[in-house]
Amino acid sequence: ASEEWTMHGIQDAERQAFYDLWKDCKSIEHVYDEDLTRARWSKMCWNLPFNGISVAMGGITIDLVVGDPGLKRLAYAVIEETIAAANADLESKGADPSTFLGETEKEAMMELSCTMGPYKPSTMLDFTNRRPMEVKYLFRKPLDQANQLNCPVPHLETLVTQIEAFQRMYDLY
Repeated sequence: ASEEWTMHGIQDAERQAFYDLWKDCKSIEHVYDEDLTRARWSKMCWNLPFNGISVAMGGITIDLVVGDPGLKRLAYAVIEETIAAANADLESKGADPSTFLGETEKEAMMELSCTMGPYKPSTMLDFTNRRPMEVKYLFRKPLDQANQLNCPVPHLETLVTQIEAFQRMYDLY
């Protein structure tokens, strides 16, 4: 019991340090998550579909992604694949299933995206301005991790294939 209390004490101290660090920052939304794996995958639930589709479509804004029925379905499919990979990863690390990602995160990502208007994701800006794109860590590593977990992600694989092709064509390394 004392070990559990100590862990909670450490987690509470880490959480408080996080909030203290960001308390004066009003312009950036920040959320503490004690599970770094979960937090990374949660962020990828937006980055993979929306950065990915935006670039794979040649550099379109988020309003065009969510405004097109086919692209919106694709975004949902990539979010679902990302959630499946996240949960496989969390399960492989012994996480409590109650912390797995699900419908709440999926709907939150779409609701957020539907309110963004003509937002230009960072990777799309890099692509359209022919600057190096961060493909390895933003797209390739999550895809490889899903494959290592034997989690099928065919829509994500297609997006990554397209993005990597653009990266090679335009030498955006």
